[in-house]
Amino acid sequence: MRILTNTTKIGKLLSNYAEVEVLKVRTLRDLISKVDINSYDLIYFAKYTPPLLDLGLINQSRTKGKLMIGMHVPVKIDHINRPHHIIYNLLMPMQTTYYLRMLGAYLHVLNKDDEEYLRNRVHSRLNSRVIYAPLFTDTSIFKPGNKYGTFTLLYSARASWQKGTDIAVKIIERLIMELRDNIEIKIVAYGPLTHLYNKLRKFRNIEILNYLPLDEFSSVLSKSHVLLFTSRYESFAQLPLDSLASGTPVVSFNVRGFVKDYVIKDKVLGKYIVNFNDVDNIVDRVIELAKYWYNNENYYHELVKYSRQFAERFSIENISKIYLDVFTNIINNAT
Repeated sequence: MRILTNTTKIGKLLSNYAEVEVLKVRTLRDLISKVDINSYDLIYFAKYTPPLLDLGLINQSRTKGKLMIGMHVPVKIDHINRPHHIIYNLLMPMQTTYYLRMLGAYLHVLNKDDEEYLRNRVHSRLNSRVIYAPLFTDTSIFKPGNKYGTFTLLYSARASWQKGTDIAVKIIERLIMELRDNIEIKIVAYGPLTHLYNKLRKFRNIEILNYLPLDEFSSVLSKSHVLLFTSRYESFAQLPLDSLASGTPVVSFNVRGFVKDYVIKDKVLGKYIVNFNDVDNIVDRVIELAKYWYNNENYYHELVKYSRQFAERFSIENISKIYLDVFTNIINNAT
């Protein structure tokens, strides 16, 4: 099996089963114009933004039956409050229709909300071309570390409206007031709204870090006691999965993707998922975990083990089997 793609995720998943060539490009046209696509069994193009639209003229006969588009961006944005969100919600569904109808592509979505939306939107004969499959976590990189000392909360996200950084700052201020010296907070700061952290610099138990290399970040994540996740919308929400693999419980809004599709449905981890913008409840859930750390450490460590076991369902070994089956079926249907 030979696969052409623009994302290293596919290479990581299927390197033991297929020959995967990765070309780092942003548009589908750039991907298929650089090679002889007849020499590949399948083309997997991961759709990101920018560009919002990718409508370059492509001969359908060259791609039909062997093209899969991975929607690594949301098909629709939740909690819209800006003009460009409305434009996005008009144009991105048009983009998916173009992929399905004009290019004869399969659509890979990363959350079940997008799967349901697209299957309701397109003709029933195209439903089988909309395929849901989750992403994975690298359990050899993200693994539990030693947790000790003061209860530590980690907030790491591109500082932006999408990631709910404005709400995270409010939550962090509340936690400092409630827990005082019984909490330390680490913020990995990058993105356009990092100035929002300026009002937190007065607190001595907050450490604001620069963007970290993967090995350093995974170490910080594994030593933290809780991850705060405040996104308004996601396609998959990778960080909560990596956090659980690190044995670090997640307190999060019920955001589309991994959190909504899996975590909130779990009888143990689901209690730490709250409705969007319920600041009081999210503060209470963090304080609950802090109390376990200080007063019932055995239970907290059981929660660490449980988090890791939950995340192992999404290891490379387990998720690669799903993708291999999907890709094999597509290739067989094309021949």
